[in-house]
Amino acid sequence: MSGKWEVAGKSKKVPLSKKAVKKQKKEIQPAQVEEETVDNFAISNPLKEHRNIYTLMKDDTSDQEQDRKQSENKENLITKPRISGKPKPKKKGSPVAQVKRAEREVLMEQLEEIDISDMKSLIGDVKKRFPNHPRVWLKDVQSYFHMKVTLRESDPGLMMYESAYPFNMLSSELQDFLSKLFKEIPDAVMIGFYSELLDSLARDVRNGACGYHHRILLQCMSHNCPKTVHSKEVTNKLQSLITDSVARTKECVALLWCLQMIPRNKLDTKLKVWFTCMLPILQTRKTERPVQDYILKCLENVVSEISDSKETIELGPSDFFGYFDLVFSPNSNLFSHVQVVLMELLEEIKYFAFSSNSEKRLRSFFPSLLIRLQHCSAKQKTVVLKYLLECLQQDAQCWLLWQQMFGKHLNNSVTLLEHIHDNWNIVIKTANKAALKQTLNYLVLTLTPTSGKTKIKENQRRALELCSDMNHAIGSPLKGALKLALLVMLVVSAAYILHDVKEFGSFQASRTGRIYSSFLQHESVVQLYDTAKVYGAAVHKYGMTHVPLLMEYIYTVCNSVCSTLALLAVFVQTNLNYLIENKDDIAQQMKAAAVDAGERGYGLIKSLTTPENMEWAETTALKYMELCRDYWSWALENMVQAAAAGQASAVALYGSVQEFVINNFINEPVTLDRLKEWVLTFSTFVQETAVHFYNTALNATLAN
Repeated sequence: MSGKWEVAGKSKKVPLSKKAVKKQKKEIQPAQVEEETVDNFAISNPLKEHRNIYTLMKDDTSDQEQDRKQSENKENLITKPRISGKPKPKKKGSPVAQVKRAEREVLMEQLEEIDISDMKSLIGDVKKRFPNHPRVWLKDVQSYFHMKVTLRESDPGLMMYESAYPFNMLSSELQDFLSKLFKEIPDAVMIGFYSELLDSLARDVRNGACGYHHRILLQCMSHNCPKTVHSKEVTNKLQSLITDSVARTKECVALLWCLQMIPRNKLDTKLKVWFTCMLPILQTRKTERPVQDYILKCLENVVSEISDSKETIELGPSDFFGYFDLVFSPNSNLFSHVQVVLMELLEEIKYFAFSSNSEKRLRSFFPSLLIRLQHCSAKQKTVVLKYLLECLQQDAQCWLLWQQMFGKHLNNSVTLLEHIHDNWNIVIKTANKAALKQTLNYLVLTLTPTSGKTKIKENQRRALELCSDMNHAIGSPLKGALKLALLVMLVVSAAYILHDVKEFGSFQASRTGRIYSSFLQHESVVQLYDTAKVYGAAVHKYGMTHVPLLMEYIYTVCNSVCSTLALLAVFVQTNLNYLIENKDDIAQQMKAAAVDAGERGYGLIKSLTTPENMEWAETTALKYMELCRDYWSWALENMVQAAAAGQASAVALYGSVQEFVINNFINEPVTLDRLKEWVLTFSTFVQETAVHFYNTALNATLAN
């Protein structure tokens, strides 16, 4: 070694000595001999390695590396856009559609590489070697799919695809093979395998690995092994995994995909699964936006499927009110757009809860709705009142429930009474009037203070006013019957008068005209007319002297009434002229109608005039005639006494009226105070009389 410095990295290689070269050759020669020996031993070894899933994986290592490189290149096309110097023209279609199409194509290519005959021979060989261990068969199937399918899903919830994806990508032969294999295995083994698949899917999604091979097997089991999927062990396992993974968005969405896949095509089960498992996540946990979007998408899909199928779905009160409270909760963890969509779907959810057997089921919703009227927002109050009114209209039992809850929830009941009062025209047409009347009478009786109690709360006073007002608006039950009877009497009288006039040719010659003329020429009527004329002139003179404005107003009203009657007379005359001008056509039409009605009537009479009906009619007519004869004899016996009593009463009444008019109108001047006093007295008298007659009629109706 010289005493000069050398630069590091630029030193020249020192040549080996002859002894070192000989030593290196001696070391190389034994190594070459050992390699040749090993190769010869491998070639000459007659034992053949047994074929299983692991040898298959070893044989296909090189092919898998090439396929993995190709799939990674295609995945890069899916997830990473190409960057080039020249801008390329944009393709038609949204980016989501392009990703969906590319991912589907890659998965299809990987599934097409599965050799069904090779898979059958492999699983058959495993069955022969392990006939009593079906768990080993399932493990080999799982490993086979894990080896063949390596594509990573871009969306953990697969929201871009149909519900049967990716299982529908398999060939029908492969689907049949897997179905037969799974049906051969006991349920206990399948339950354990399903739970392991759930754990593997959650782990792979969490680590960013492929999960398609797990999803295919899970879907196949859901289609062919419903007992396994619906077992308590599987549902509890899935719920626990979802609860633990709420903070991990992708993992949670993937497990929710497994959850919504359980019910398959049963719509009622799909809705029940959503309310049982997905709704609590929105109620109790603060989740990320993708999780809420996926849960909302599941609900929209279920609702649309039910609406399209027009199937009747029953939703219980607990599920409905859980959803209802979440929609109107001011402190919920929902994103604004999710809460808006849930509000839009509220009517559909209400339809599921109220539509099925509403005559008996709404009574289970009414108490909870009435309680929710307290301390609620204006929007929620409007919705609750609408639902309460619907319950009262469709289920009569709700009125009794309201009576029981009225005292405890007085403020809420007053709010409901005000809503019914404001929508009275709608309520009176659709509600059960008997139940409404009974409830109002009960509330009036409950709210009316006793004799010793003078103070009453403001809400009680308001409720009493509303109940009294609505009770008065319903009116007497005999009101409709009396109106109908008066209408029938008017129609019959008009028909008789017209027939009478037509028979005799004129009104003066008819019976009605003669009765009217004799009535006007009667001594009592003439005397009454003269007296009325005298007093009318006196009233006119007194009124024009003391209250001319009132008299002018009365005359104006009378003139307007007379003009209206004149117009009505003109209208009647015009129509009569039209009838006279077209009497031939009208007669022909009436004749044809009469012939048709006669034929129909004859057919009806012929069908009714059987010997049994005629015998019954004859017996009934005889009984009726005997009854009429008894009443007629009684009327004849008491007619003279009634006429005498009526005449005496009329004379007394006439004298009293004459004396009252002289004392109050002629001897003393009429003042405004006196008019007010008379009006008040008259109104009090009319009210008391009406109440008396109403109570009498009501008691008679109840007695009957």
